[in-house]
Amino acid sequence: MIKENTLIVKVSKKCDVDCYVAFVFKEREEKYMSTGTAVERDKNILAESERTENQNIIDAEVAIIGGGPGGYVAAIRCAQHGLKTVLIEYDRLGGTCLNRGCIPTKTLVSVTNFISNLKNAEKYGVSIPSWEYSLEKIRNKKNEIVDSLVQGIEFLMKKHKIEVIKGKAVIEKEGILAVEGTERKVRFGKLIIATGSKAQKPPIPGADLPDILTSDELLELTDIPESLTIIGGGVIGMEFAFIYSAFGCKVHVVEFLPQILNMLDTDAASAIKRAARQKGIEIYEASRALSIESAPDGKKVVNIERKGKTESITTEKVAIAAGRKANLDSIDLDKLGVQLNDRKNGIKVNQNMQTSNPSVYAIGDVTNLSMLAHAASRQGIIAADHIAGIENKECFDPHLIPSAIFTSPEIGHIGYTVKEAKEENREVITGKFPLGANSKAVAMQEADGFVKIVADKETRKIIGATVVGAEATELLSLVTNLVTAQVSLDEADKVIYAHPTVSEAISEAILDADGKAIHFGK
Repeated sequence: MIKENTLIVKVSKKCDVDCYVAFVFKEREEKYMSTGTAVERDKNILAESERTENQNIIDAEVAIIGGGPGGYVAAIRCAQHGLKTVLIEYDRLGGTCLNRGCIPTKTLVSVTNFISNLKNAEKYGVSIPSWEYSLEKIRNKKNEIVDSLVQGIEFLMKKHKIEVIKGKAVIEKEGILAVEGTERKVRFGKLIIATGSKAQKPPIPGADLPDILTSDELLELTDIPESLTIIGGGVIGMEFAFIYSAFGCKVHVVEFLPQILNMLDTDAASAIKRAARQKGIEIYEASRALSIESAPDGKKVVNIERKGKTESITTEKVAIAAGRKANLDSIDLDKLGVQLNDRKNGIKVNQNMQTSNPSVYAIGDVTNLSMLAHAASRQGIIAADHIAGIENKECFDPHLIPSAIFTSPEIGHIGYTVKEAKEENREVITGKFPLGANSKAVAMQEADGFVKIVADKETRKIIGATVVGAEATELLSLVTNLVTAQVSLDEADKVIYAHPTVSEAISEAILDADGKAIHFGK
């Protein structure tokens, strides 16, 4: 016969409640049927167990997995609608963008732009005999900026009474999330998956060597290497190429596709390529990385195939910047009944960001619709609004997501490129104006670049724009408004731009679509 204190031990070890009830009833039949105090004690123990279980369960109308720019924005929007919201984040609020992506790199970009101005001070008529930088102080400043912005998001969570639980979310069963490493559980009505993406490593022999760098390590190096090979000439690869070059590193970029920044038209990519080569950055386009090896002296050798021939690049460090892939394995999608898209590289969603399970939504990089922070934020707002009963009138259109690229010079792009329009057999007319003919850009001695407008030939509506040059990422908002509002060339021509500003180049590019630019003749 089991002793009374054995029952207490079983409960303290949190045995399954249903099993425990059956166990207690059996013991009552055998021993305690006539003992009122024992039966009352069993009831008290069971009640206490149930109370403890209930204390660990948080009821939420909306649970959100992931606190990046999609997740935390969705949480705020849900709270604004009066929905009880719980957010689960295993790392730090802000996600990759704030902690290891957009913000840290832009902090370094601002530093390297300043360094570039110091190096070229003579062209402004300024003499600076000597200067030096401290990589440690730059890194500390970067971390300080990131920390302050993370704290800002934490404040917003408290302000909107959003409960944030730190840990990895696990699907326990339908409508219930557990949080690994804690006793907390969340019972939810609706779920938003915002688990983001992770760096992608191509299947190159040697790419998994322990000292091959990713973008995370590129942000944390304590020393600038003498030379660096970056595999990948997309946005991430080219931004880091300009950053490290400004610090005095000899940079090589290997790009598999026919051109760096292959999503852009050739004229934009060529402008960046020229600027890169002027800064000593070596570009290898249409080149396949065959393998990465370690040399006897500790350097790295990248073997590439270009134009049918094999070449080798030897540098102190090698970094992989071959894009990102959705975090599809971070949550049990099968348990949720959530399907992937046709290419199996992202969660399938409708225009309201609903998955195949109508109670589950997915936003941001995990959908693979657009791997940009502001796209994730917009998707978060769409999902939150739909959960609150507000129908989304417009489909999420990746063509209406602006892209800001912080190379030197900068690039801003929205909508269709000429290349994309041709692929869809869409006839377009273009207007283009060089910054070399813009008085403000010339006065700033930042005359490299241009503004290009793409309009549908039949409707004359502006469907795309690219800006390359000084302040391009800020001018981007102006052309984004034109594209998003489907403004025609004739309507856009009515806007008066202040003089002298770089934005006047937008007006001139619009005029040039009809061959009527004032300050430039082809």
